[in-house]
Amino acid sequence: MELIKRYYSDELHDDFAETHIDTRPLPENFKYHSANPLVAIRRFIVYRLIATPAVFLYMKVLRGVKYVNKKCLKECRDRGCFFYGNHTAFACDAFNPTALAFPRAAKVMVNEDSTSIRGIRWLLMDAGALPIPSGLHLMPAFNGEIERAISKKNCVAIYPEAHIWPYYTGVRAFPAVSFRYPAKLGAPVYSYTMTYRKRRFFKKPGITVYVDGPFYPDASLPLKQAQRKLRDEVYCAMKARADEYSVYKYKYDYIYSPAANGGAEDKE
Repeated sequence: MELIKRYYSDELHDDFAETHIDTRPLPENFKYHSANPLVAIRRFIVYRLIATPAVFLYMKVLRGVKYVNKKCLKECRDRGCFFYGNHTAFACDAFNPTALAFPRAAKVMVNEDSTSIRGIRWLLMDAGALPIPSGLHLMPAFNGEIERAISKKNCVAIYPEAHIWPYYTGVRAFPAVSFRYPAKLGAPVYSYTMTYRKRRFFKKPGITVYVDGPFYPDASLPLKQAQRKLRDEVYCAMKARADEYSVYKYKYDYIYSPAANGGAEDKE
């Protein structure tokens, strides 16, 4: 199969999502949590009765996703935890946290472009989306929703690479900033690594997700050092999995080029 060459110069900021969504900031009166019992009922119906079955149907039946070492999640089944994954797929990245957290619920941090499509923001929120606000005035409410999820023994999923690189087989370097949450809350952390494999009778590659952890914040360290230690442990686990198991390139070949401007691409 002829691969499309994609050139990048900055692992942290180059973006290949190509969603072309007109990003709309969250409104100033946006609420992450509602005490309205009718909203709670609606969210239960959307998340438990619609989204969760749809996730298992898509992941298991349609895509044949395999999970390896999922048993390690049992160690923290009675407390809230954080998931960190590599960002290389659209639907699977959205669905993995729900599949891994079950029977608990999962919140997935997303950029504001994910909730910018008119008319469906409420649906994505009900399904577990947790949009990161661009306005500082919403950060207390955003942080509060994270703390609420952890206190209720649910899971919060974060993609520390920030930008999606479809079918990328490596793990990009990412900063430690998002690890402040588990370090501050004293919550355990798991990594999961999406890897790709060639299938005999299918065009699209097979997907195997490797789960590692738990990694615990070091309470003896200052906050910044604790979050850096967590970051390094998660990065090493993810990179080791990708280096060993994500060996099949599909559709794209990502090539480093200092002259690339946000990801130019060219066919062979």
